[in-house]
Amino acid sequence: MWAAASVAMAWGFYRVGQTNHEKSAKTLAERRLRFQMAPFLQAEADLEYLVRERDIHDKQKFIMQDVPGWKRGQSHYYGDRWTAPRVSDLDPNFK
Repeated sequence: MWAAASVAMAWGFYRVGQTNHEKSAKTLAERRLRFQMAPFLQAEADLEYLVRERDIHDKQKFIMQDVPGWKRGQSHYYGDRWTAPRVSDLDPNFK
């Protein structure tokens, strides 16, 4: 009786170990796929950013066309360090 229980427990531990190996292999494969997709997703996000910025600058040019000395897309802040502007999906300038 004890032998049967020991064999069943050993089999259970073996299956748990095999399931853990399969799970970690699947997780590793998914992680590798995500790492491979990252440059394409970043390129797509960069393209969306550029289109959004162009639309904002075009609207800015139209609105400020009568203001002398105004340059399209010129930063209003002074400094040598470039920082990306915060872009939100709820940006009222982007429709």
